[in-house]
Amino acid sequence: MHRLFSAVLVAAIGVLCLDILLVCFARGIVLNLGWMTVRSTTIEFPVMGLLSALLLLLVVNGKHKEAMLVCASLVVAGVIAEILLRISDHPLSKPYADYVAWYEPSDVYGHQLVPNFEGIGPLNLPVTINSHGFRDGEHAWEKESGTIRILGLGDSFTFGWGVSFEQTFLKQLEKLLQQRTGKPVETINAGVPGWGLNQYYLYLKKAGIRYAPNVVVLAYFTDDLSGPIREAIPANEQYRGGLRFKGGALHHFRLYNFVKSLSDRIREKNRTKRVPYLHDQDARRAEWSKRSNYLMTEGSQGNGGAYERLLFDYLARLKQAAEDHGAELVVMYIPDIAQLYHPEVQHINRVLAKLTAAQHIPFVDMTPRFEQAPDFSTYYLWPRDPHTNAAGHLEMAKALTDLICRFVRTVSVSCKARAAQTASAVSNFE
Repeated sequence: MHRLFSAVLVAAIGVLCLDILLVCFARGIVLNLGWMTVRSTTIEFPVMGLLSALLLLLVVNGKHKEAMLVCASLVVAGVIAEILLRISDHPLSKPYADYVAWYEPSDVYGHQLVPNFEGIGPLNLPVTINSHGFRDGEHAWEKESGTIRILGLGDSFTFGWGVSFEQTFLKQLEKLLQQRTGKPVETINAGVPGWGLNQYYLYLKKAGIRYAPNVVVLAYFTDDLSGPIREAIPANEQYRGGLRFKGGALHHFRLYNFVKSLSDRIREKNRTKRVPYLHDQDARRAEWSKRSNYLMTEGSQGNGGAYERLLFDYLARLKQAAEDHGAELVVMYIPDIAQLYHPEVQHINRVLAKLTAAQHIPFVDMTPRFEQAPDFSTYYLWPRDPHTNAAGHLEMAKALTDLICRFVRTVSVSCKARAAQTASAVSNFE
């Protein structure tokens, strides 16, 4: 019995070692056994299991002193590592909040980003929230004379999920449009993950318009249309707990934070095997097509007409709120990755084109541009995540620059004048 138990532990140690290698270098293991699915894509369980099996093997074989020595060595090594991490102030060893804690309840918007939050965000990128509650630098309400100011409304795509702040399409739009107009351009990023049309409208009307923007960019994603327009959205109580650090009290230890950061990086790398919709486009299309408010397919489960009318109303209100304060609304559609190369689930694209044309709202659909790429990873963070990558954001910035220069009256004059100056300079040089 003793030998059998030891043999089982040795076998377990071998399996756990193999599991660790596969998790670290092959995105983990997923075994479909028919009646159950075995999945191992995170590093915590196999590492803890390996340490436990090694100690148990020593104890079973009567090597109690050796087992105690191993434990003591681990403690000493941990203390030394803690001291070194504090001295070096390694960025991965700093405590950071779970990104769910970015949010706080709002009696107007349901939820909002916590002002002045600073921490590690999606895909382990640093995130800083300004005093107004957005991922941006600070902006005064009053606009400087001669500046073209653009307010961006949107969800996690506008926020810049998985890319650095400088890579977001609004920051890149700022640079491109300044080159095209020769004037100072200031973009304001009011993108909040989880927001939709109702929050965009409320924010524009109650606060965003105070920035006196020349242009309001609505970055529309597939799931932005939810329900009827409300003048206030009840506070989401799940965010009432306030700032929560990963690990609770353990976040005071630098070694814990460092190990947690490394394990989170492995977890993110292996998301495709943990989250089915990230590697099964057919399943994603089938599931999202069932949701009437997404308007992805003709008919949309019989409620398409009602949702089209609701979308028309949202657009009309957003346009009116902008125009009442001297701004012009433009709309950009960002397709879900599952829509690319599948016209049968691009009904919402056609609906938006029709509704914006009816209300004379400049509109650009990013789908044709993204479909020119040979694969998803050109413009998306695929397969790690279905959001757009830095190249996708740059493409959106280019599309918006062209759209604004062509159709926004207050900006197109500057674009044309700058183009004429450039052409004249080239002509004189020749």
